[in-house]
Amino acid sequence: MKRLISLLLLLFFFSAYSQVSDKTAAIIKPLEKNKLFYTGSDGEMKKVEELLVKKASTEELVFLAEKGKNVYIKAAAIDVLAKKKEGDKILEIFKKNLHSKEKLTYRTGCLVDDYLLSVHIFESVSVGYNFSEKEKENLERKMEYLALNADPINMELLEALTYGLPMNNDVYTKIRKIVVDTKSPELLATLAKYKNPNDIELIKSFGVDAYSAIEQFPDPQFLPFIKEHISDSLDFHVMFALSKFCSEEAKEIVIEAIELDKKQNKENDCGNGCLSTIYQHIYMEKCKLYYPVLADLWLTDKIISFDILDDYEKTHTQKETAKFLLDGFLLPGEAEVIAVNQFDMDNVMDHVLSEMTFDDNLRLVTLLEKTKKISKEVYEKAVRNSLLHLGDLDFKRFISKLKDNDSILQNKDILLDKLRNNENAYGALAIMDGIKVLKDENLFNEGAAIIVSRKAEFKKFPVWEKEYRSFIKENNIKE
Repeated sequence: MKRLISLLLLLFFFSAYSQVSDKTAAIIKPLEKNKLFYTGSDGEMKKVEELLVKKASTEELVFLAEKGKNVYIKAAAIDVLAKKKEGDKILEIFKKNLHSKEKLTYRTGCLVDDYLLSVHIFESVSVGYNFSEKEKENLERKMEYLALNADPINMELLEALTYGLPMNNDVYTKIRKIVVDTKSPELLATLAKYKNPNDIELIKSFGVDAYSAIEQFPDPQFLPFIKEHISDSLDFHVMFALSKFCSEEAKEIVIEAIELDKKQNKENDCGNGCLSTIYQHIYMEKCKLYYPVLADLWLTDKIISFDILDDYEKTHTQKETAKFLLDGFLLPGEAEVIAVNQFDMDNVMDHVLSEMTFDDNLRLVTLLEKTKKISKEVYEKAVRNSLLHLGDLDFKRFISKLKDNDSILQNKDILLDKLRNNENAYGALAIMDGIKVLKDENLFNEGAAIIVSRKAEFKKFPVWEKEYRSFIKENNIKE
């Protein structure tokens, strides 16, 4: 019996793959052992697709898309059909996969995720430039309606496509029924786009899953719900939703959310940097009512963004702004400076390309430069305070970026005190790297003498002792 089954399987595969030429079979051979589907920039995948474009017939590609030995061969065939602008063929393949649970493990850079083959079929049309905008929209609408009207509905597929669904009464009625029946938060967010007041209680009934929908439908009637569940505000989705409101009632909730976040950060022994996320959430929609609340955080928690500082300057005198900056700088700890709002999607490339996004020293230096334009006196005090709280490894970069050796050399006492009393001797070498940039021979020699006086501490770890010896040798220091 087993031999019979094996023979039947062999005949099946032979019959199936007799529908593709030997050349096409050879082209797709490298994909038979695939366990990941890479982006089109992957060398092997790109080569396979280029060869399929040139050598494979449309009939072969359709066959491979439907009956390929694995999901990766199917996906490659679908992509090539898209390149050949075979929209009708892709639509038919999509129909046959409406209820399929087959998935690809997809890799983009270092990110890996699983998603449905049917979603890949949809994206073969919607992503890229294979089809004109009119063709693309027509195919997308047809696929979306197929997913919405399938029986039974493939919820994973529909949820993946739901954000592109057209807005009309027929779709609204179907989506609402599915939401009531399945309790899908993804579809609830789509339903919320209709902004129907009759859906408010339905949305609230989803509890912690309601906030993505509230973000789409920021009706004032949701504010008591958010206030009642203020403990949820530590979740991203809650703050995304709350940021969509701009009223005095919402402002009070924002203040409560900040205090709750600060309390949690304190319990976790978390510095002002942990306020950065909620801080940026609050002003991502640029509601000016919230700006004074955020400005106050500079005076209590030493966190500021350039946007909020610019607004403060516009609404206060130069003398008031100088005092505002000084009061914040005099607080203990390092300043947390925000250059660009990472949740501002209109300027998303600024977040990726801006050096200040990744360089906290550059952000601090930029804040100091702004302060200098407002008050030289406050600037000098701010530089002193910054040196006092600067981390050991930041000294060289900070001094190099500030390019104001004279102001830093007014604070030799802080530099020497940090060399004597910082937590570990190894960090003192990093401070000496910064001092060297100042080109002050006397200061460097005083610092070197302190390093030598701590030489016993460098014996704690071999790497410390090695760095100490290198420092002594490179700088011709006598022990």
